[in-house]
Amino acid sequence: EGFDGIFIQKGPKIIFANKRVHELLGYERGELQGSDHRLLYHPDFQNLILESVKACTGGAHILSQLEVKLRRKNGSYCDVEISARSIAFNGVSGIQVWVRDITERRRVDKEKQNLEVQIYQEQKMQAIGTLAGGIAHCFNNLLMGIQGNASLVLLGIDSTHPHYEKLKHIEEQVQSGADLTKQLLGFARGGKYDVRRTNLNELIEKSSHIFGRTKQEIQLHKKFEKDIWPVEVDQGQIEQVLLNLYVNAWQAVPGGGELYLESENVTLDESYVKPYDLEP
Repeated sequence: EGFDGIFIQKGPKIIFANKRVHELLGYERGELQGSDHRLLYHPDFQNLILESVKACTGGAHILSQLEVKLRRKNGSYCDVEISARSIAFNGVSGIQVWVRDITERRRVDKEKQNLEVQIYQEQKMQAIGTLAGGIAHCFNNLLMGIQGNASLVLLGIDSTHPHYEKLKHIEEQVQSGADLTKQLLGFARGGKYDVRRTNLNELIEKSSHIFGRTKQEIQLHKKFEKDIWPVEVDQGQIEQVLLNLYVNAWQAVPGGGELYLESENVTLDESYVKPYDLEP
């Protein structure tokens, strides 16, 4: 915004316009002298201006900080704020108009409005993503349970069993569903997992119970740290890891055997974690 421009009109004619008005509208000094002020206004504002001029009385402000568009010499329009009042000077009555360029203000307001819309859209998408991610994670855990049990049943039968192909189909379809939920999780959380504070003893107990019911030829031995430290993990992912370990152990002793499960609080020193680029 710049300094105020001023012009004075008598009737429809401009009888004076200062340098700032000429610069703002792209005219040479003196070019506006004698021109019709009505031609300066955008058509949307002409009726308002004409009605205000008709209502003008001595010394009264007929307009105050009205935002309008004025036509430049090249035909383009600029955003301005005008105020006006009637005047009398040396026996001549007229209307004095103050003009302030608000182009920069409008630009800033527009940017602010666009930013607010963008923030709103981002917040909305974030909320949708969080909801979709939560649903996808829960659904993925259900699928992992189905897949794990189907895999365990398949391990106990050979390919000639009448239900073998059906179980294989279930396993394949569940895997397809799991891949889809992973894509949803990637969309919703940027590939991040649902990490929560977890008691590993409870997680091992739950997963081993499921395994023990299906593979009774495996004798489970459990030894859990009484005051196990809580860990921040994705429970569904850890359950899948444990189930894979159980299956691998079972395959190593097809005739039956013993599986030892133990939890323990340990502190890893720098020499242990350095090869993995981790901090103790």
